[in-house]
Amino acid sequence: MSNTDQSTEPKVTKSIVPSKYSGRYKNGGDDALAVFIKEQCTVDGSFSFDKFFELCEVNGLPQEKVDHYKGQVAEKRHGAEGRARMTLRNMLATIVRKNGKATGLDGSETEVNLPKPALTGAAKEAAEAKATAA
Repeated sequence: MSNTDQSTEPKVTKSIVPSKYSGRYKNGGDDALAVFIKEQCTVDGSFSFDKFFELCEVNGLPQEKVDHYKGQVAEKRHGAEGRARMTLRNMLATIVRKNGKATGLDGSETEVNLPKPALTGAAKEAAEAKATAA
């Protein structure tokens, strides 16, 4: 009789997100932009990538970038959905931070307040070095 006790086996995940970050990004995050995206792109309780890609286009993301990730999601490449949500969301954040608003799928504008991201690591050190050199 074989031992099928799974409690001794390490948990295997297919996620490309390191476990220390997984809680932060569960369900797309919880900042103002994440909430806006979920409101715009949730259909019958599920995230709609078609609506997400349309939202990206409406907000001025480069068509070739949207098409690139749309293709990867359509091909069901490993991790493509997460990469698309993360990368395109970060591109949206740049636009929203600059404009202070996001455009919904219906064309309405919604104020979205996103703080400037805090620098850490090498980027923080480089910024500090540049500031002290000036």
